[in-house]
Amino acid sequence: MMLFNRRYTLVEHQCITIGEFDITVDGAYKNIITYPLNVKKDRDVFVSVKSDNGVDVSVVNTKGYNTKFSEGVKDAVIGPIHTTEKGTMALILGVYRGDLAHVELEAWME
Repeated sequence: MMLFNRRYTLVEHQCITIGEFDITVDGAYKNIITYPLNVKKDRDVFVSVKSDNGVDVSVVNTKGYNTKFSEGVKDAVIGPIHTTEKGTMALILGVYRGDLAHVELEAWME
């Protein structure tokens, strides 16, 4: 039944740039970006990443442990990642210092 399998948006579809030079941050590059994911219990989280250059993607659960990690992602949907409790998870995107990536990102929960 589609009525009960609704899709909840956690991070709306957006285009971002990772790895830009920025003298105001430590290391002089914005090469790590984090997003909080407010999740509900017993749901599945999905993350869609499309990039022109390889991006490292990590999803951290509510207890602070890494549940999924993918290195060098260019076009992938990561998930399902099952949630065991209500809380805030984290989505972390990163590139090596000096690398630049234009990323299309979206995260949702079903």
